[in-house]
Amino acid sequence: MSQHPSLIVIGIGADGPNGLSPEALDHIATARVLAGGRRHLGFFESRNGESIVIDADIAGVIQRLRAVYAREKTVLLASGDPLYHGIGRALLEAFPREELTFIPHPSSISLAFARIKQTWDDARIVSLHGRPLETILPDLSARRSKIAILTDALNHPGAIADLVDRLGLGDRYEMFVCENLEGLDERVTRWTIDEARGQSFSPLNVTILLRTNSEDNDATPLPLLGIPDSSLRHGHGPKGMITKREIRLISLAYLELGAHDVLWDVGAGSGSVGLEAARLSPGLKVFAIERDPAAYEMILENIHTFRIVGIRAVRAEAPEAFADLPDPDAIFIGGSGGRFREIAAEAIQRLRPGGRIVVNCVTIVNFLLAWQILDTQNLGAHATSVQLAHSAPLGGLHRFVPENPIFILRATKP
Repeated sequence: MSQHPSLIVIGIGADGPNGLSPEALDHIATARVLAGGRRHLGFFESRNGESIVIDADIAGVIQRLRAVYAREKTVLLASGDPLYHGIGRALLEAFPREELTFIPHPSSISLAFARIKQTWDDARIVSLHGRPLETILPDLSARRSKIAILTDALNHPGAIADLVDRLGLGDRYEMFVCENLEGLDERVTRWTIDEARGQSFSPLNVTILLRTNSEDNDATPLPLLGIPDSSLRHGHGPKGMITKREIRLISLAYLELGAHDVLWDVGAGSGSVGLEAARLSPGLKVFAIERDPAAYEMILENIHTFRIVGIRAVRAEAPEAFADLPDPDAIFIGGSGGRFREIAAEAIQRLRPGGRIVVNCVTIVNFLLAWQILDTQNLGAHATSVQLAHSAPLGGLHRFVPENPIFILRATKP
């Protein structure tokens, strides 16, 4: 039976050949073609044979590898563990698995935790390579005890420290920056968040955030989904109405939000829907629009209390407020101040094709008006009636206490 050609993928550290196994060194010595970054190839300048420089054009590199690996022994050098946030994923998509051989080196993450003498089986690992800095927000909001971050030129340790400080978590974390691991210029430093801001570091680094032992007395821990109504400031009486947790989650499900959508929360009240949405993805852009000054201040307070970014409170009257906002992918209307017809007309016009609109109605009159408008616009409206009841004590027994029914309308723009 003929043997399949094999592309040998070898993980390498900043210490170069000194950190490689005899098996890896033998493969490199007998390779006719050696691929790798310029830094990796620089360790083997004296060898004979063809070299392929791996640059930003990964597709082009893979095309060149396809042309040589079946007829010439080919070795590819990659940083650390190629299968951990490395080129291994692209190679597995481009080559048959039986024609790939991987010899990993300890990953930069494992080396970094070894240097600071911390276990990392309970750590959260986040890559910011080519991703927005806000990618780390869910783990910061959840107050993860250990967050290891693979940085890039834009999302460097100083920028991370700035974000942690803006969230008001500067005294909740300390930062370790592990630079040029296994290199001659390796450096591992420990910083407070304030100290790390504005500092310069090698672009080859792993940044680790560790929770301090300080008590988080000024922050309310949040569940993964569903902010408790009692945790939100929403006032009392008619002006204190809030989209309650169960209704909020159903409404969000109907909004079918994408990871990078723009959401308008119109008549936001306490901002509960917008706040819940902003927690779902760091790429969401949420605008909580509220005309009432007291309610607007509550939105700001809730944003600060839960340290949620990605949501902007807009104090303005709808639909006039829409003029300064980007076109939405989804719109939630929880309040209209008696201007529903105007708000709906402008909202539907601005909604992007394929966008979703969800309306919550308490009264039959508003429900009928909303249904008529959505139906007239040929948006294929659907309606759901939700009746909640919660248990409450009655003497030594319990009974269900019903709440007012909510009518939820949803539609999609063609």
